[in-house]
Amino acid sequence: MHKKMKLSDADLLSLFQADPEFQAGFTPRRYDRKTLIYSPFEEKNLVFVVRSGRLRIYLAYEDKEFTLALLEKGDVFSTHTPAFVQALEGAEILVCSTTTFREALARRPEFSLTMVKVLGELLQSSIQTIEGLAFKDVRLRLVEFLVGAAADRGRVTPQGTVVQLGLGTEDIALLVGTTRQTISQIVNDFIKADLLQKIDRKTLLIKDLDAFKEMKEIP
Repeated sequence: MHKKMKLSDADLLSLFQADPEFQAGFTPRRYDRKTLIYSPFEEKNLVFVVRSGRLRIYLAYEDKEFTLALLEKGDVFSTHTPAFVQALEGAEILVCSTTTFREALARRPEFSLTMVKVLGELLQSSIQTIEGLAFKDVRLRLVEFLVGAAADRGRVTPQGTVVQLGLGTEDIALLVGTTRQTISQIVNDFIKADLLQKIDRKTLLIKDLDAFKEMKEIP
């Protein structure tokens, strides 16, 4: 089981189209790249849906950060958690109070199924993050990330699997819990071994996906 780049396959925005009254309770907000959107110290009980961009959910202890999940278009999240929320790139979210959201769910209980799915996938992502940090070295965590990214958004070509990550080296380092320098070194090792090729700063060509899958399965 891999840690997905996108938190959930559920898309709450599509539910908005079926109920304009539900969407009317949300206020749009825009954020620049690397902006801290919410912190646990704000004590705000809000729910938001990502309309565009990509957000990072993470925990921070002293000088260490642990990424739990990425949120993309259609994902939903609540600020009533001990997590930080940061815009990895320019982003727009739709925000409402938890009270307004709870009332909307009471009117349309089928929306609750989407919420349960998202919360379950966030818990799964969090457990995978903890497991990886506790029991797996950085190289294996990066391998699992690449295999997961290929499954989520890879495009098969005669040369291999093209993966448009939309993430730079620093962002990948945050996701796997290490430094930018370490990720650069491991990626360069894979390039020298003819397993990877950089197409551009945020796109990779995985030349031998089976080799990475085998690395992932080695105890």
